Amino acid sequence: MKQFIVATFAILLLFSGCKEKPLDLTKPVYVTISTTMGDVTVLLYEDTPLHRDNFIKLCLANEYEGMIFHRVIKDFVVQGGDPSSKEKTPGKLYGDGDGGYTVPAEIRPHYFNKRGALIDAKIADSENPERASAGTQFCFVQGKVLTDEELDQKEIRINDIHRNWLYYKFLEQVTKENTNDTLQTGLSDMASLMVADAFAEEGPITIPADRREIYKTIGGVPHLDGSVTIFGEVTKGFDIVEKMSLVKTDKNDRPLTDLIIKSTKVFN
Repeated sequence: MKQFIVATFAILLLFSGCKEKPLDLTKPVYVTISTTMGDVTVLLYEDTPLHRDNFIKLCLANEYEGMIFHRVIKDFVVQGGDPSSKEKTPGKLYGDGDGGYTVPAEIRPHYFNKRGALIDAKIADSENPERASAGTQFCFVQGKVLTDEELDQKEIRINDIHRNWLYYKFLEQVTKENTNDTLQTGLSDMASLMVADAFAEEGPITIPADRREIYKTIGGVPHLDGSVTIFGEVTKGFDIVEKMSLVKTDKNDRPLTDLIIKSTKVFN
């Protein structure tokens, strides 16, 4: 899949054909996603411009119209944006479609997966150590309120995810540096040693106290922190996200009654 970077001028050209007030990318940008269950409005972050501009482009072009939220997991996320889901074939598993491109990761340490975060969707670190985002897919973080004990367990999971990601990053590195080495086991051992050294130097990841308070009062999905791009947040309509999270789903987490995106509106 090719990587895709959206140029600002292309977005402005798309919007210039509209009769509405021109979009000003120097000001906060919002998107209202109208669904069969209600409207959800999100603010797009300025410091994740690749994801912001990609999402704006897709919304202005009405690419999401007719797609469904194909993966809904209570206390976790509501996910949509697979172009093939426009088919709406009953019982079919969707989620592989990404528009044929990826967006480079923009993982910012000051953002975290509180309730209402707007995040990317991506394939596993083992296949995608660069953590590039699926071009068209996105998720609303629903999550839940957590206790200190639960957050302690989430810290363990965060470190496990980080350790796993480092392994695949280092394995990719040593494989490139040892192109004549056919002993995959040896390269795997090298990568594992590099992971151990990194953890010894950096120490384990902990959830900051102020972030813990938000997870204990507002809620979210902390084990995703540091591993996904967060490029916005819900500002209106989180009650709709909550309602979506409660729908009945099949064994693949697809709602039994389709949750359909009707339209998207981009505005300042």
